Amino acid sequence: RRVKSFGMTLVPLDIREESTKHTMALDAITRWLGIGAYSEWDENARLSWLSSELSGKRPLFPPSRLKELGFPDGAVRTLETFQTAASLEPEALGAYVISQCQTASDVLAVMLLQKQFGMTPENGSMMRVVPLFETLDDLTNAPEKLDMLFKIPAYNGAIKGKQEVMVGYSDSAKDAGRLAACWAQYNSLPTME
Repeated sequence: RRVKSFGMTLVPLDIREESTKHTMALDAITRWLGIGAYSEWDENARLSWLSSELSGKRPLFPPSRLKELGFPDGAVRTLETFQTAASLEPEALGAYVISQCQTASDVLAVMLLQKQFGMTPENGSMMRVVPLFETLDDLTNAPEKLDMLFKIPAYNGAIKGKQEVMVGYSDSAKDAGRLAACWAQYNSLPTME
């Protein structure tokens, strides 16, 4: 009776992964597709390809064949995270936090990897994608990167006017010192509103 009343999930699961893992996974996919090495593309090429794929309908690869495609182990582990998340009920999932987020393509990459496994805004199963800006440079450049994201129609439609952002203190403090980190956070937060 309690399960029927409250469901199986009491607290939603947040996932946190470093942006380089998503780059590695997309690099394996683009090489498999024969269109080049995603990791070697510049930001404009990445944004163009990601936007195109987010607007398209086809999957990048057959998800049921994930382990047969010859992807590196690290890429498979990252893709299995998305595959597992897709198997859960949407109410069991919270935010997907991108650690060491540095570019707009880092955010779109997570959206595309979710889409690959059927997690889309249209079916209500896409996790909130939350960039975590941690280093001093990332904090300084965060408003520009967010502005770039908001100009992408596929992204704007998916977030429905709401964007969650995290700013990190420890990495920026290690990177530039505590005072500089606090000052960067103080200056960047109002410009991200």
